[in-house]
Amino acid sequence: MKLVALSLVFFCLLAQNLAQVQQQECMNELQPCLNYINGNSNPPDSCCRPLSNVIRSMPECLCSFMSIQGANQAEQAGINTTEAQTLPGRCGQHINPLGCITGTPDTRSRNSVPNNSAGSKFQLSSLIVAASIILSF
Repeated sequence: MKLVALSLVFFCLLAQNLAQVQQQECMNELQPCLNYINGNSNPPDSCCRPLSNVIRSMPECLCSFMSIQGANQAEQAGINTTEAQTLPGRCGQHINPLGCITGTPDTRSRNSVPNNSAGSKFQLSSLIVAASIILSF
């Protein structure tokens, strides 16, 4: 039974590491935009194309920057988060920041199926932790 609990803890840690890897991929994708975050000039396609890709394929990445912790980390790195939030608009992309709360941070309509991958990861890891605690008794 302890082997099962250890396995569950292992998978929980693996899920956490996967989230960190995805966050790093997102940062790498947005790297061409760093020179355009703290300003109001129109960014070039070399920034807007990767940003569009992140909005489409990794919207939870953008949501993480809008969290209090993410905003604090960004500001510590010298990024003005208020100006950074205008970057999608300057690239002609429209996102709904409230979608980060409802689970649909991308550009899809409100009638479509929500992208709740971040919530699913949270639910899965919570389930794994709960199961490992129960099995440890």
